[in-house]
Amino acid sequence: MQTGRRYFLSNLAMVLAGAQRLLAMGQRQGSPPHVPRNPDGTAADGPFDDSTSPPQPDPKEQLKQSQKNLRRNADRLVQLAKELKEEADKTEQTDVLSLSLVHKAEEVEKLARQMRDLVRAA
Repeated sequence: MQTGRRYFLSNLAMVLAGAQRLLAMGQRQGSPPHVPRNPDGTAADGPFDDSTSPPQPDPKEQLKQSQKNLRRNADRLVQLAKELKEEADKTEQTDVLSLSLVHKAEEVEKLARQMRDLVRAA
């Protein structure tokens, strides 16, 4: 079962490398602010806009919040990966992985997916 453990740990390393790349891309990426348009094609934020819609949130502020969430998630991902590695190193059985190890791996995957979606949305 050594190949199974190696396979698992190599996949974990790939997930962490991908998360690091997503984090780096998120830090470099900046989207231009979106200018809302009226149905007739004119910009909605002009001085003669008399619509009663609530003000749009500041895109720069949204980007800052997104970056803060991404950094917090990346730190959590690194912490989970370290815990997962420590637990994998403690496991002495070669035929079966512990249930807590599987749950921790699933949590790492879930967080990595959330980070990917956050970066794609930015």
